Amino acid sequence: MLHGVGARIRISFVGTRRRRSCIPSHSHFKNNRIETTMNCNAIMPSTPAAAFSFYAKSAAACVPVQSSINTLPLPLVRIPNTNDLLASSDALSRHHHAKFDPIRIDLTDEEEDLFDLLRTVTADTGMKSTLRVAGGWVRDKILASDEFRRLHAKDGLDEEGTKQSATATKAKSKEEDLELTRQAIMTSSASFLSVTEHVDIDIALDDRLGREFADELNSWLASRGRESHTVGVVLKNPEKSKHLETATMRINNYWIDFVNLRAEEYATDSRIPELMRIGTPLEDAMRRDLTINSLFYNINEDRVEDMTGRGLDDLRKGVVDTPLPPLTTLLDDPLRVLRSVRFAARLRFGVADALREAAADPRVRGALEQKVSRERVGSEVDLMLKSRDPVRALRLLVNLGLIDTVFPKPNRNEEESHRLRGTYHEGLALLGTTHDHLCDCMANRPRWCEAKRALEAGALHGLGRDETLPLMEDEEARRLLWYAAFLKPLRDRSDDSVSGQEEEVRKKPRKAKKKSTVTKLLVDELKRPTREAESIEAIMKAADEFTALVFTGGSESALAILLSGACVINSARSKKQQTICTIENRDVDPDTERDPVWEHCMEFRRDCADVLKRVEHRWRAAFILSLSEQLVNWQNHKIEYVCDVESSELGSSSSSFQEETPEEILCSIMKKYDLIAAAMLQMGLIGIWKQRPLLDGGEIKSESVLPNLPHGPEFRSIMDAQMQWMITHPGGSRESLVKYLNEEFPNYR
Repeated sequence: MLHGVGARIRISFVGTRRRRSCIPSHSHFKNNRIETTMNCNAIMPSTPAAAFSFYAKSAAACVPVQSSINTLPLPLVRIPNTNDLLASSDALSRHHHAKFDPIRIDLTDEEEDLFDLLRTVTADTGMKSTLRVAGGWVRDKILASDEFRRLHAKDGLDEEGTKQSATATKAKSKEEDLELTRQAIMTSSASFLSVTEHVDIDIALDDRLGREFADELNSWLASRGRESHTVGVVLKNPEKSKHLETATMRINNYWIDFVNLRAEEYATDSRIPELMRIGTPLEDAMRRDLTINSLFYNINEDRVEDMTGRGLDDLRKGVVDTPLPPLTTLLDDPLRVLRSVRFAARLRFGVADALREAAADPRVRGALEQKVSRERVGSEVDLMLKSRDPVRALRLLVNLGLIDTVFPKPNRNEEESHRLRGTYHEGLALLGTTHDHLCDCMANRPRWCEAKRALEAGALHGLGRDETLPLMEDEEARRLLWYAAFLKPLRDRSDDSVSGQEEEVRKKPRKAKKKSTVTKLLVDELKRPTREAESIEAIMKAADEFTALVFTGGSESALAILLSGACVINSARSKKQQTICTIENRDVDPDTERDPVWEHCMEFRRDCADVLKRVEHRWRAAFILSLSEQLVNWQNHKIEYVCDVESSELGSSSSSFQEETPEEILCSIMKKYDLIAAAMLQMGLIGIWKQRPLLDGGEIKSESVLPNLPHGPEFRSIMDAQMQWMITHPGGSRESLVKYLNEEFPNYR
């Protein structure tokens, strides 16, 4: 430590910055170096309390250094409370150095214009505010830099989420090389399977509230004849994690949130701070959830600020950790344990050992149950499933013992809790297989997954590109699929009978349907919308129906369709859109065709349509879920195929059976599903749920059709029969439909 009155410290910088504005005004160039001085007009503090006060006040004066002499460090304390620091005699030993890293952030032209505007307004209005971009924007900008792209391209993750360097994962054999290649493809593909997240720009102010700065900005714009912007003020709402007032406004193409830096203290029984005030950059950084989220971009000086001294290092290492001791951070706000899991999954980062240990602490689970609303838990789970690696997010929840806290089943005993955890392990296995299979489809896309083929198939029913997106490009469908895959074992093992409930509802339509176990979990515990829960249940049910279709002759029917060339397409042969049916290179009249092969194809069309009409545009999610269940069964050796072999090959006239190898079984499973998917496209089934009846209710009851048809269940049955006829007679005429109804239901004529 440097002592003495009036001491002067010379600090040197190597290289230049993007802007000269980052260089202190009292600096000067000398020998291609930037030199600055600072006066120490008092004896340096020697007590912990005085040291903290001195260093906190000195934080803003620190600059990135390469000192020509011993330079003054800026210690940062990783303890939860300032009072604890002042009372601690060894606090200085736990200090970290704040860093102002010369790392380059590449700004877009729009970002340059935005920040230039904010700097100009600050200078012209005489405000002394230092503007800092905080949070995700800074983190993601740094990760997008060339340095970090090269760094993380070399790294991978093991199953537990520990960061592994490339040199530590050398393949020892050709098989390991192939597996590493596959994992690389999976990792690359997984980035395409995440949901796009739009990051707003959060600007933290060190001396005023956000709305005050927003008002000054609008006044400056108006005084120069420029368009002002509407300011939305989000008031404090601690239950929704809004602990400070935020001013939101749209400038050009960016939503900007203006908020002041803050310091806070927590009560023991709440995640809502007891005390909040405008804080220093150091205090604001230390109270944040993770070191990688505590970085600032100082707009005034065009530089990155790492107040904790660890944010950039953790980004480089690919590690999720907390600024303060993890247990303190998680007990202060238990929601942070879920945020840690989410960011580890989104960024594919490892979790620091201390944070992992704290997250598994029973006190954190208890605090998560008592202090965090179920809405916030459900929101974090949803963001996890939108992340780059939803499988790893839920695996972390399982491994940390948080899964039955996040996905609770009320009123369960210890035995039921143990069984529930086993069910979630099965769900995790199904989710992992489903995710891996979609990654495989990204690398080696099946023909039925091609966007062009899907669009052509949907043209028969007027579907556009957005309605025929392959699952790899449909973010919303994938998100629902992740829910369905993880929760399907829970549904399969629940006591409620969904099909029985549906039959009861048909008999008593006015009686409210009893919620299933999955719907209770999604709606009551995770606070997801009821319609979303219904979509997830529909995907699960349709997956079971696809499985039944595959293993009850559906794949054989699909093969017959493909071999015969049977096809139902939309055509414009006479400048008019019409449905064209063909088989074996000849046109088919759907009203009169009696070819057995064609009729067999129409039975397949009807069976598939029944499934598709219930699940609608989520059919791809259900189809992949059905396939993934069979892949899990195959992995667990629950599927055994036996093929009939002519024993004459073995020198005998009798027949025998030969068990297939695991590889042959896998190939057979994939082939069955590929055949059915290709046949559904060829049969014009994509969009069948949008098909409208040829005859509406009034026409059905007309004199020429069924004039004596009463309202009620009979009417519904007739309308269902009409839709079934249309499915098996694609492009059929109204006249033929009327004839069919008259012959089938003579009592209503």
